[in-house]
Amino acid sequence: MAFADGLPSITGAKEPPPLTSEQLASRTVSRRAVDAVIWGLPLVGEDAVKQAAFRDGKANYNDIVWWPKGGGWKNQSPTPNVNTRYMYFFINTRQDGPVVVELPPAVPGASFYGTIEDAWYVPQVDIGFEGKGGKYLVLPPDYKGDVPHGYIVVRPKTYNSMTLLRSIVRSLSEDDVRAGDALVGQVKVYPLSKAANPPTQRLLDMTDVLYDGLVKYDETFFPNLARMLNEEPVQPRDLQMMGMLLPLGIEKGKEYKPDAAQAPQLKAAAEEAHAWLMDRAATDVTPWWPDSQWVVPSPPITMKTEFKWDMPDYFGVDARAIALSQYFCPTAKLGTGSFYFGAFHDHAGIPLRGGNTYRLHVPSNVPVREFWSVTVYSLETSSFFLNSERLTLGSLDKDLKTNDDGSVDVYIGPKAPDGKEANWLLTPVGKYWFPWFRLYGPEKAVFDKSWKLPDIEKID
Repeated sequence: MAFADGLPSITGAKEPPPLTSEQLASRTVSRRAVDAVIWGLPLVGEDAVKQAAFRDGKANYNDIVWWPKGGGWKNQSPTPNVNTRYMYFFINTRQDGPVVVELPPAVPGASFYGTIEDAWYVPQVDIGFEGKGGKYLVLPPDYKGDVPHGYIVVRPKTYNSMTLLRSIVRSLSEDDVRAGDALVGQVKVYPLSKAANPPTQRLLDMTDVLYDGLVKYDETFFPNLARMLNEEPVQPRDLQMMGMLLPLGIEKGKEYKPDAAQAPQLKAAAEEAHAWLMDRAATDVTPWWPDSQWVVPSPPITMKTEFKWDMPDYFGVDARAIALSQYFCPTAKLGTGSFYFGAFHDHAGIPLRGGNTYRLHVPSNVPVREFWSVTVYSLETSSFFLNSERLTLGSLDKDLKTNDDGSVDVYIGPKAPDGKEANWLLTPVGKYWFPWFRLYGPEKAVFDKSWKLPDIEKID
């Protein structure tokens, strides 16, 4: 019997109409496209931040884009922070060969911490921690030459890399900000071939620039994925997935020519992947304290594998995508310079929604060496709500009102309760949101869990 006539029925029941060859091919494209988004998210995500630097910041490789005033809603990166002064730079060793990153040591009032990542957001090395400076040498994955003395060698498996560096100032005093700015001016990124006479470092101020570094979950995801796969070596663990991309027309070494008729199908697949990621971001998390809605905002294997997602019997593709749909540039060593908690539900277990007003009670004496902050994000974009000026509050805020015992009540909702404007964060009506509670210089009480952050409570 021909396949087109259907398989014979064992039970005698009427069989459903068989799928045609065209229908089977179409369903294969849809399935593979959803999986391609989940698998390829890190590569496309890092490229999205890079393309924003090139397009919106007018940057090139080895230039530094930064937010000297701490940033604002116009920095549309995944869960950015406005309490620290972000610096991004991008390296391409296929273009430049080995590249030097010079980082000065900390000075009184100012320091750095950050991480060099490969093109898949695999953390390579943390830099700046404990006030240390140094000269780092980022090598191409196929580099077989000699390595000169005096460098800390970084060997990513990709030609492209990104560094997220945070400029930390002790306070917002003029002296500390001046010290921080001077230190930023000493960071250098240049090809090793120009080490004898490094070019003048370009430092580009993004303060008032709309910086669109977010992944677009639509049909444009796939040409971006195909382009980046052609820029990078295929790693052994990805060979099987590379084969599964063939029905989409994505093949290493070949130009991607999308079929215009497939565009609605690819768009629907990307939207489905996005919906799945949002759902899992709020549910596939790592609990921290018993009976608490605060979690480490990542699947459990994230901490076990230190952002590598390599398990003895499998590679955590899903966990990696869930994590990196929310944030970027994970650290090589978790909790060294900072530690983050997230929450997706209030004390009653109900999802956080912008039409409600909530209170977060922050106890006195939060166990940090530097400072704490709470920042709100859109669940849809994992970034700031557009046009919002009420993004974050923390212990560095001079206008923050404290209670008599040193604790702080933060109010979150569409408008500030009367008299609470200084302690209020905006969440628009009808939008799901989540907060990150950041601890900079976390102390032992955070990790032995003897200190606990109360749940967010709905108050209207």
